[in-house]
Order: sequence, then structure tokens, then C-alpha cells
Amino acid sequence: MAHLVKLEDSISRYQFDLNRYLSQFTRMKKERWYYLKTDWEQAQSETNNEWNQVETVQGDQRRLHGLIQKMKSWSKISSKRHDEDVEQVDSNFHQKTLEEVKEEFLQELFHTQLRWANSALLEESTLHPKYKEDPWLHFFTQKLPDNYFVMYHPIFSVKQAPIELEVVLISPTEIYCISLLKGEKHSVFEASSDRFWTEFVNQSRTKRLSPLVSLSRMTGVMKSILEEANLSFPVRNIVLCKDGIIDNKIQGAKVELVDRRNFQTWYEKAKKHPSPIKSQQLKITSLLLDHCYTNSTEREADDEEQDVINEDLN
Repeated sequence: MAHLVKLEDSISRYQFDLNRYLSQFTRMKKERWYYLKTDWEQAQSETNNEWNQVETVQGDQRRLHGLIQKMKSWSKISSKRHDEDVEQVDSNFHQKTLEEVKEEFLQELFHTQLRWANSALLEESTLHPKYKEDPWLHFFTQKLPDNYFVMYHPIFSVKQAPIELEVVLISPTEIYCISLLKGEKHSVFEASSDRFWTEFVNQSRTKRLSPLVSLSRMTGVMKSILEEANLSFPVRNIVLCKDGIIDNKIQGAKVELVDRRNFQTWYEKAKKHPSPIKSQQLKITSLLLDHCYTNSTEREADDEEQDVINEDLN
């Protein structure tokens, strides 16, 4: 899973210590999956040994209670709060397939990612409910490996003015500025160098603002921040159109157009990026986070959370 380091103008714990929270999230993910998978395998073994139903359910409940307590303790260590990462665990655990358990595990991790990108020890932001079901946010965080850092609709402060971007992916070797081109299932977009593109769908024709406008803004922000810091890092522009087709008539623009015909190829290549997380990637990401606008309020921690916060500050 890629790391969601910034979401809109929400406060992110990655802003304060990128290295620390990257390693904590990776460790937490591995530990949780190891213990969850082990518990599932044990439940399957007991079922195969034909324990009676009452004993099996009681055993599942005891194990699941222990699992919940373990996850709470991991959460206390890794995020300094009791993230409710296993809210929906039920007594039918032994009846689930490993794939079902994995899907539930990934969904729980996604909600943890949202919390980590929306709160810190002493502050928190208001999370819009739409992001819990946002298909593109799910895609970038769950389908890409953890050597990618995701900034989803971040708001940058440029010359004291807020500028909202679309999607910024920081890989070990490049920054990807991504514009999402959304249309109908069978939309055909006539791409050009003009300010507007034309969308053809259901025998209708509609003018759409060119995604190149957004990409130009994103590239300008990225390059100005890098130049100011005397840093060099490749910046690539990508238009993603998962469901439609892009009829490319652009002359000379340095942009990669990905539509439904080559989306899977692009995705397979992206998720197999061979490089591990690099120091330059960390440096660039921290720099970009420093230039993001943040809107947050003081957190109201309960007594137990406050004890954890005080320990961390001492």
C-alpha cells in the first residue's frame, strides 16, 4: 500500500516526522497481517478438526478478543492513539476465506491511512466523508506499493496564496503530476493543445476544460519549489482516463496519455517499480509537505490518549 502523506489541507502526521511514520506504518501493516493470518489459519485448523460449534465460536471469540487487544496496543505504539482498526470483526471469522480476510484487512488499513493523513498528536482536521468511498483514492493507496507517496488534492501555499492540485505521486525516481479525466463508460475525448477538449458520448458533444491546464499548474508548482531549494528531480505529466478513450491530437506536449486501452499496462509497470524508498525521495517529499497549506484544530484527547501524548512529548 502506498503511503497517503497528504490529503487536501488536512494535517498529516507525516508532516512532522516522515521517516518515523513511514517505518511505523510499514511495521504495523506487516505485524497486523502476520497475526491476523496466523489467527485465521488456527481457526481453520480447529474447524478441520471438527470441534463442535459452540466450542469453535467460543474459541474464535477469545482469539478475536485477544487480537483486538493486540491491535490496540500496536496502534498505541505506532500512532499514539487507539485507532479503531478492527471495529467490524465478528464471530464468523473461521468461516471466511483468506481472500475475504485480506480484503477486510486492507479496508481497515485504508481507514487507518485516512486517520494518519487527517490527524497528529495535538491537532486534527475535518475529513470529508466522500474520501471514505473515493475510488481513485482507494486505487492510489491500495493498488500501488509502499515505495510510493501519495498527495491527494493537496493545497500548496505559493507566494502566500493557496493552490489546489490534483494528484501528486512521489516515486523513488520521479514526481508524477496526475490529472484525472472522468467521463462516461464509453466517452471518447478529442485531445488537443487548446484550452478545451471535446468529449463525445451517447451521440452528444461536450466541451471540457483540458487537463493540460491542471497539469501545467501542478508542474509549475513542483518545479518552482525544487528550483528554490536548488534540487533536481524529474517531473512527469500524466492524464489518467480509466474508462474512456483519448484521441490524441496534441502537438509537442510532454504528457503521457493513459486511457482504457493502455491503463492496465501503465498500472502493471507502475506497481513493479524496482527501486526501494530513496533518501532523495524522502527529502523531496518533506520539502513538498513543508509547502502545503494546513487547516486544523486542537485535538480533544481522552485521559488515556492524553497520557500517551504526554509520554511522547517527554
